[in-house]
Amino acid sequence: MVSCPKCGTKNDDDAMFCTHCGSPLRSDVGTTINRHAKQFAQDMEQMGKRIGDQMSRSAKEIHESTQTRAQRFQQRVDNTSQRTGNWYDQTFGVVGPLLSSFIFLIVFRLVLLVLEIPSTETPEINTVGAILSVYILPLFAITLLSNYSQYFARKYYQFRIFSPILYAITVTLLFWVLSKILYDAGVRFSVADLRSGATSLETSLPSIFVFVLLLGYVILMVNMPRDRRREP
Repeated sequence: MVSCPKCGTKNDDDAMFCTHCGSPLRSDVGTTINRHAKQFAQDMEQMGKRIGDQMSRSAKEIHESTQTRAQRFQQRVDNTSQRTGNWYDQTFGVVGPLLSSFIFLIVFRLVLLVLEIPSTETPEINTVGAILSVYILPLFAITLLSNYSQYFARKYYQFRIFSPILYAITVTLLFWVLSKILYDAGVRFSVADLRSGATSLETSLPSIFVFVLLLGYVILMVNMPRDRRREP
């Protein structure tokens, strides 16, 4: 029988722990437990490192795969858009932008005809249609400017340096027409907030022009190396 050095309880000769208090009965038991605990901690640390490395590699592979697929998709979209633009330009030439503007004019006019249908239940819609019909020619001119700017930018690479200026003019004119529409709507519907909003928008036109101009040149500088590689 082996006596427990802590509580004095008698235990079997082959017992390693006291059956009463659980204390180790041999001096080497505590050392063995500590050694196994350290080994277990090291094994868990190595396992955690392997799992972390594997997850990091998997995340990197997923990121690279996603980036590659996104680049391929963007390239396909660009190629499709380029082929469509080339087909349209080759088919209609310099008349193409004018044709697109006339299509816009016809569609817009059809929408106005629907809005201007007399109705006693929704007279406000008729009023909106009447207001928009006043600005159909300025909108047509803006569309024409935008279409020809895109056409010459696609046709002549050197022309792209002027594209941001034309885009800024187009956007500024569009916001100017929008301010006029809002002001007329405010007068027709007697809404002071619309008139004040239209006035504020018209006052902000120089800032809008500068902002769109700077943004256009930033986009141009970013895309210029890629567009230059596509040139024959």
